[in-house]
Amino acid sequence: MLKALSHPVRLEIFQTLTACGEANCIDFTRHADLAQSTISEHLKVLKESGLIQQCGLGPRSGYCINKDAVVWMKQAVVGL
Repeated sequence: MLKALSHPVRLEIFQTLTACGEANCIDFTRHADLAQSTISEHLKVLKESGLIQQCGLGPRSGYCINKDAVVWMKQAVVGL
């Protein structure tokens, strides 16, 4: 999880989701001024790490924070 957050773009995506609750790939593309394919790759890494999950249904479904994973990560880091 920490490795997934080590990239500045992924950290920004994670922080944005923390602040706004839910967003989709198009939202991030507009905000970060990066190609949709680049954002999709970063979202994929965050999703595979368990930090985010897909929310909603249909073509405009978005991503949100996986709160259980964040709690686990905080406990793991504090326990070090």
